[in-house]
Amino acid sequence: MEYLTSGITSNFDMYFFPPVNARSSVECGFRTVQTSGLNNFGGTVELMKENYEIVNGMSDLTSFIVGFHAEYTTSMELMEGVAKLADELKSPVFLHNSETKSEVDECIERWKVTPTQLMEKLGMFKYGGGGYHCVWMDDKDYEIFKNRNLTAVTNPASNLKLASGIADIDRYLKEGINLAIGTDGPASNNCLDMFREMFLMTALSKVKTMDASACPANEVLYAAIAGGAYCMGLNDCDDIKEGKLADLVLFDLHQPNMQPENNIVKNIVYSGSKQNVMLTMVNGKVLYEKGEFFINADPEEIYAKANAIIGRMK
Repeated sequence: MEYLTSGITSNFDMYFFPPVNARSSVECGFRTVQTSGLNNFGGTVELMKENYEIVNGMSDLTSFIVGFHAEYTTSMELMEGVAKLADELKSPVFLHNSETKSEVDECIERWKVTPTQLMEKLGMFKYGGGGYHCVWMDDKDYEIFKNRNLTAVTNPASNLKLASGIADIDRYLKEGINLAIGTDGPASNNCLDMFREMFLMTALSKVKTMDASACPANEVLYAAIAGGAYCMGLNDCDDIKEGKLADLVLFDLHQPNMQPENNIVKNIVYSGSKQNVMLTMVNGKVLYEKGEFFINADPEEIYAKANAIIGRMK
């Protein structure tokens, strides 16, 4: 529901039970791409393959990409298994990658290379993929991302909240590396707001480079829309064209923060907010319009259940 209010038509989710999450999305009419959070504390490569088959065969709204949580939570045996499965399925691979300096330093201490270079060495990126965060990268890491056509999914709000650092967005743009924008989820962000992420992406890049012209608004909006679609393998959801899927968002421009209509792209990135999302449509079906949800569920019941669960956890 929060995704829909922010004009998000699909999510890329790494969590514990991909088929359950996917079924929930289908019930709501929402589009989802699932991946595995496999690590030393849960999951197996065999279960990932099973989930791959279940989710990819479930609905035209669901798909599954091979992945695992991160290098620092995953044994070499499991990572080798992931690489082998990706090769078997010809699937891209995604993971949390180079989020913190300590993560990279410890990986170099263990394996003598960075996380990106380790994944390349294991053959994980033969069919593409990428990483979430990608903050602490070296020259060779950028080269691998460029040569393999990988995507760096930047999560600026989460990186700020957890004091992880600021990704070098300007470097990615200059290298021609595909960028997508994520939130990293409510556990490490709290807020699922694409407008906040877009503004932080460009503002932090300007501060990092001390250049007010860095990371222009058009690059940010592209990363939020087409860059994200390519990252998730949703090549029919990247723009409005005959034959493409009808995943659409309507913005209300007749509000003070969007007036005057001088430059719509800059208005959206620098001035836009969730209040401007008038309608969110997925696969030709309106799921959210003017504050109302059409997701085959009662919002009040959902709120009540969520608060009851939190009450048990206190």
